[in-house]
Amino acid sequence: MSSKSTIISIFVVFVVALMLAEGEPKPLAPWSYSEDEGPAKWSELDERYAMCENGLNQSPINITNTIDANLVPLKFEGNSKGTVFENTGHGVKVAVSGGNKLTIDGEEYSLRQMHFHTPSENTIDGKSFPMEAHLVHSKGSSLAVVAVMFEVGEDNLVLNKLLRNLPETEGDKNDLKSDVQGYEILPANQEYFRFNGSLTTPPCTEGVKWLVLKTPVELSQSQLEDFEAVMGENNRPVQDINARTILH
Repeated sequence: MSSKSTIISIFVVFVVALMLAEGEPKPLAPWSYSEDEGPAKWSELDERYAMCENGLNQSPINITNTIDANLVPLKFEGNSKGTVFENTGHGVKVAVSGGNKLTIDGEEYSLRQMHFHTPSENTIDGKSFPMEAHLVHSKGSSLAVVAVMFEVGEDNLVLNKLLRNLPETEGDKNDLKSDVQGYEILPANQEYFRFNGSLTTPPCTEGVKWLVLKTPVELSQSQLEDFEAVMGENNRPVQDINARTILH
């Protein structure tokens, strides 16, 4: 091959590599709950986090001044189980195998995962709870989150099964040794509040259906301490309600 051909080949390879690099999306900026990278700073860390500051339907919120709307009872179906318990660095989450469905407005949403926040993110009439679980459902690009509050009391048998495989270090992914069904954590009374909101973590995407159960479930003080030891405080402060209505 001539030197001219070699130069042309190198140039072509360089251009192709540059095009491929430009075509790859830039990774989202790291964030945390610390002072430097915490909720007050999220919108400054990455332009794609702008909604965290500019959004008008942000979550979590203080649930108050609710409107009686005779909401249709939530319809939970399926008994698929949790598979992997992961430490994401922002908290711990349980991946759930497919099959669990929640029907909202006549449409089925599939349960994808459950994760935890200490203390709670949403508050009810100004009351904060020591822990909150979020059961994240999806239908295509649409999301629906069922929130369950915890209060200190008796040992929670479902949490006991999870804590046997608690991933203590960021990046750890532990297979669940005990069967934990996706909806096993829910209280018997499933009356709820409903409002439109967002993800509570960057990029704070809006358009999320929020369904916060009114009745908390119990966990023991030692169980709470086990979660707190791994997650620390990983709750976003409550956001302005603005023009939203909160139904019950």
